[in-house]
Amino acid sequence: MNLFPYFDAVDFSQYVDDVPFAWKYSMGATIEKNTVKLQEGRLKNIELAIVGVPFNSKHDDFKRTATPDKLRKAFYGLAGVGKLNIIDLGNLKASTSHKGNYLALRDVVDYLSELDIVTIVFGGSQDYSYGICQAFQSNPFFSFSAIDAFLDVKKGVESLSSTNYLSQVFKALPDLFQFNLLAYQSHYVPDVYFEKTKGIGVHLRLGKLRDNIADAEPVLRNSDFLTFDMAALKSSEAPNSLNLPNGLYADEACQLLKYAGASNRLKVFGLFGLNIGEEPGELSLNLAAQLVWYFVQGYLIRDRRKPEQGDGFSVYSVEIPELLAPLVFYKNDTTGQWWVQVQAINNETRYFACSEKDYEVASSNEIPELWLKYVQKTDEIVK
Repeated sequence: MNLFPYFDAVDFSQYVDDVPFAWKYSMGATIEKNTVKLQEGRLKNIELAIVGVPFNSKHDDFKRTATPDKLRKAFYGLAGVGKLNIIDLGNLKASTSHKGNYLALRDVVDYLSELDIVTIVFGGSQDYSYGICQAFQSNPFFSFSAIDAFLDVKKGVESLSSTNYLSQVFKALPDLFQFNLLAYQSHYVPDVYFEKTKGIGVHLRLGKLRDNIADAEPVLRNSDFLTFDMAALKSSEAPNSLNLPNGLYADEACQLLKYAGASNRLKVFGLFGLNIGEEPGELSLNLAAQLVWYFVQGYLIRDRRKPEQGDGFSVYSVEIPELLAPLVFYKNDTTGQWWVQVQAINNETRYFACSEKDYEVASSNEIPELWLKYVQKTDEIVK
């Protein structure tokens, strides 16, 4: 697949003078160096690829936005992170239709994922997450998470937009393995709305997340795709026309993105909603750039060892009277991350991220609820 016709290339020269230190020490310099020497067919050594989406949904159409380029200016001006094969493919070219833009993004993400390249998508409205999800339609274990103040499902008869795109995702993927909503605000999300979701769900409202932000780590470690809506942030942190008095603080959001970047499973990170009703201000752009930067930082500390490989893991076998076989947990001796083993009815073995709390529950002779859901869902797939 030739990716270049899909994009308008980046003009790096327009960003050089905006860096607060020598360009060679910047994130922009690292990206420029890798991008300018890129040739089609030579993508196999690339680790991360940036894709700009310069469109916002407007009813059944779209309009262009300069948000990706404004975000690049802020992101390129941050400090480089050492040796990293990261490129910027540029901005996605406009298709002749709204649907065409979704399909183009789908094709790009699908191709990069096949090459084991992590894709960072930014700019535009959050409904472009629908296009990204379509790239995983053939994966029966596809799991994705949304960090958002709202649950973006349809409230009535509405055309596809950033406020209801999840309904279209659930329609296209009725057998979705897992969907998680993090940092949602209960006063904006009636409980009945969760009945409209599909798959296993680990939903952490803002208050619970703030009590222990580490609860989000195994959720993100189990995700193939993370979509982040800037509306998840308190408006004083990232001003927009929604004027939300509550939300994530900047440091909390950066920590979540670092967790996501460190997930070996995560293939795509999408950052959307920067210009909700207006062009983003400098504060919002600077914070968005730092969110991307911390995602990259997380990527750099990925521990690529797998529990099934055994090396570097402690194994804990827990007998529970109600179960015929013991539950088997794995703890990464370096990172402290926990995993639980799931044995399907066809004897296929899979490993899912979990928390130490799940191990403690099992040690108290109780069956962890999440483990049971994983077993049931996995058995449905392999039947």
